Order: sequence, then C-alpha cells, then structure tokens
Amino acid sequence: MELMLAKIDLFNNLEIFIKNFSLSSRDFFDVLIIGFLIYLIIRLLRETHSTSVLIGILTLLSIYGIALFFDLPLTSLILQSFFGVFFIIIAVVFQKELRRFFSAFGFWGIAQRLTPPPEMIIEIVSRSVGRMAQEKIGALIVFPGREAIERHLEGGYRLNGEVSEPLLLSIFDKTSPGHDGAVLIEGNRIRKFAVHLPLAEHIDSVKHLGLRHRAALGLSERSDALVVIVSEEKGIIRIAQNGKIFQVENEDDLKEKLIDFYTQKFPRRKLVNFSRWLIKNIFLFAISVLIAFGIFFFMNSKFTFVQRNFVVAPEFFNVPADISIENFVPQEVILTLKGRGSDFDAFRREDLRLVVDVGAIKDISKASKHRVLISPENIKLPFKLSVIKIEPNEIQIFTKNSPVSPSGGPSASGKK
Repeated sequence: MELMLAKIDLFNNLEIFIKNFSLSSRDFFDVLIIGFLIYLIIRLLRETHSTSVLIGILTLLSIYGIALFFDLPLTSLILQSFFGVFFIIIAVVFQKELRRFFSAFGFWGIAQRLTPPPEMIIEIVSRSVGRMAQEKIGALIVFPGREAIERHLEGGYRLNGEVSEPLLLSIFDKTSPGHDGAVLIEGNRIRKFAVHLPLAEHIDSVKHLGLRHRAALGLSERSDALVVIVSEEKGIIRIAQNGKIFQVENEDDLKEKLIDFYTQKFPRRKLVNFSRWLIKNIFLFAISVLIAFGIFFFMNSKFTFVQRNFVVAPEFFNVPADISIENFVPQEVILTLKGRGSDFDAFRREDLRLVVDVGAIKDISKASKHRVLISPENIKLPFKLSVIKIEPNEIQIFTKNSPVSPSGGPSASGKK
C-alpha cells in the first residue's frame, strides 16, 4: 500500500509541477549561474582528487531529497540534523580546496592582465632543462597559472632577472647556495630563486623519488601552477600539474607541454579558445546545469503546490448509548491533499484525522448496515492544506444493539 501511494505521489507531483512549471529568462539565467558555479566546484575537486568525497555528499543530498519527496520522516529527520552542521563539515574537510576556490576568483582580474612568456623564453627554458638533464643537474622551476601562489612559497631571494640559459645553469649549479630551491618564472623574468615549496600530502606517486618531486607535487596540489623537475640522480625530466606527476621525454616534449599550459591558462584568441573549451568541457558543464535544474526543481517545489497521499483510519464519535459499531468497511481511506511543499514539511501526521459523527446518521438506532458518505467536512487537517480526493468516498458501518447498563450508560465503549 505504501509503495503504491509513493508511486501515486510521484506521478501526481510531476503532473502538477509540469502544469505549473514555467521558466522565465530570469530563471534560466539564474540556473546557468548556479550551473557554472557547480562546474567550477566539480572541476576544482577533480583537480584536487576529491571526487570521491563529492560523490558521497551528492549521494547524501539525493537521499535527503528522496526522503522529503516521499515524506519519509525518520530519514528526513536524521539527514536534516546532519545537514544542520553540513557547512561546518564542508569547511573542515575542504579547507584547502575552498581557500583555493575563492583565491582563484579573487585572482582572475589580476591574471587577465598578466602575459605569458613568449615562445622564445619557453624555448630557452626547455633547452636549459634539456642540458641540465644531460648533465644530471637537479632543478625545480615553477610556472604560475591563474591562481596566486605566494602564500604557498617560503624563503627565497628576489632576482627579477631576464630568463637566460646561463642564469638558469648558474642558479642550479651544485656549488650555488640556492640550487636546492625552486625558481619562479613570471613572464620573461625570474622573479625569485631558492624558493621552498610545500611538500605533498599524497606521496604514493613520489615515495620512490626525491624531495624535489614531493615539493613540486605539493605545490601542484594546492594551485594550478606547473612545476618542472629535473632528477639529479637519473637526469629524468618530469612535470607536476593538478596533483599529478608526468614524465617528459625530451626538451621538445617539454616545450610543447609548456605552450599548451600557457595556451590554456592565458588564451589569446578568445573565440577559438572558447570553442575549444566548450568542446572539451561540454559534458561536465551539461551535468552541472542538470544539477542546477535539479536544485531549482527542489527549491521551486517547496514554494509551489504539490499533492501527497495519506492513509487514515476513520474515527467515530457521538455513538448512541444503545448502539455499538460491530465493523466498518473499508478499514482505511486514502486522502489526497494539496498544499505547498513547505507546508507539507511543517505538517505533522497526527494532525490529520477522518472523523464520523455517528449520531447524525439516519436510522442509526436500527441495527443494520449504514452507508456514510465522506466529504471534506469529515477531514480534520491544517488550514493551509486542502482535500483534493477521497478514495473511497463512502464507508459502510455495521451496527448492533448494545444493552444498557443499570446506570443508564452503555455496557461497552461506544467509540471505535
């Protein structure tokens, strides 16, 4: 019975929502903004390898939405208590990711004015890295993306010198006091050298590598920067980006990856790059918009009218003293109520009653079968809700004569 009612509720609510649903241009624009924000959050979580946590949160939100939709009081109460401290949990679990998210928003205006290094600088860096790999000179070179990374860096010395192969080779020379640190390149300048980077927390991919690789991975976990590493032991070139380590075959391969990195972070041809971005991200963006529409539907259903079904048992009052109710059919009645979703959230099941005035039934004094029509006047419910349908709309009551006790009252309770 409950499963059948749930299905009836589902189809009734969908039918009402579709009939009353209208999406204005303002609502559509509103959904697109939320969809874009969801897209940014999902992409950030993917880059920081927190997708599994996101899936867990979305699962709980889905269960909570289903519980509210089908009026499951225990599940709703427990999850509602959990979501009461949900934002505190999110702030603790995603502390670094949230900081990076808001930092990216604040840095976008500045990043638009920054210019990537020309291809000549990229070629110089690639050639220098290739030479250091051949001579097994350890190196760590940081190329910032669109996000601010200063708060992740410690120590170092300001240089602000133009990028050149001799300068890079001299900085990472084993006799140089700053060769163990990182070099920060912005535009065509080496801004700082001997910089210390934060160490990675997820070290499974670098536990067999040196400290340079762990430091490069640590910065890539916390920002969108690209870090080039040259192994001092084997002369292997690797890059760290988005919390992952990749091996680079040679200096030409490195040059290509640096050009791709700056093309993505600092697009020059807006229309071409937007088309490329759209093709690459259309699936993820479509999912984000669908999630936004789901949120819109859920929030809108709280303020639009929906229908829900409830099963109630009749209650009898004003039973004559010489009559007792032997049986009645059916034992339960299905009531379809209409109201706003927010009204149903505040609705208490015990407030809903179906009452029958037995004394008002014609010929009730005769022991017989009596047919009673059920109308909305027999339904006691909060004033914000209204009765749409009663099924069945009549009850058959079987009565019998009840002996009266010497005190004048009935020998058994007249209420069933």
